[in-house]
Amino acid sequence: MKIDGHTHPNLLKVPSQGDDFIRRAAELGFDSIIFTDHMPFTVTGDEHDRIPFGMVSDYCLAVKELSEKYRNIIGVACGIEIDYRKSCEDEIREVLSCGSFVRVLGSSHLNIKGFSIPFGKLTRSEYAARVIENYIDAADSGLFDVMTHIDVYRWVFSESETYPLADDGFYVNAALENLLRHLFLSMEKRNIALEYNTSPLFKKFDSDGAYPAREILNIASDYTLRYTYGSDAHAAHHVGFAYDSFEKIFKP
Repeated sequence: MKIDGHTHPNLLKVPSQGDDFIRRAAELGFDSIIFTDHMPFTVTGDEHDRIPFGMVSDYCLAVKELSEKYRNIIGVACGIEIDYRKSCEDEIREVLSCGSFVRVLGSSHLNIKGFSIPFGKLTRSEYAARVIENYIDAADSGLFDVMTHIDVYRWVFSESETYPLADDGFYVNAALENLLRHLFLSMEKRNIALEYNTSPLFKKFDSDGAYPAREILNIASDYTLRYTYGSDAHAAHHVGFAYDSFEKIFKP
């Protein structure tokens, strides 16, 4: 099936975007689209581009209504993206108990408000290692179905004025490869899928292609993993973006 499994219509704040995303997916011949708006965290106090606090069940209901509205045209399913923090596992479980999700995306935005780290004291290599270590903890938690944009540190590197990490000539060295292998082994054991995320292809912040970069996919190929496609669209015109690149690599 042709599925865009990672989209952000910001459904409760801009309801019309749900229809826009669905129509775009249908136009492109997708069998299904999964909405995965971001989970809010009380620790951050930040609802920007996230499901409003206390309204996760309302979000699930809104997706269900759209699913019924378009049931003869395209599948519409409810998912969620969650920034993992070990200290927030109880809050994550509480949110997940509020609805039925066909996809729970694990992510690691270590730059968001409330989860700040000392950027000025880290090198790029050290930051990348922290990101992957957080994904390992996320996989080990058993809370997620899919891991998304695992090399999101690439985007952080492109925002050097905001995130002043020391440029140490970062590359996927032996230490980072070891962490990645630990992550993929944990994912393999728990049947957690790895997402091919095409958002870097329309954001164009570097030349390494989609998430994960090809060198990381080569490491992942040593493990028995499932792969999913996600556009990570925050606007309707990005739904389904570069799906053909996913097809060429994975031949779903």
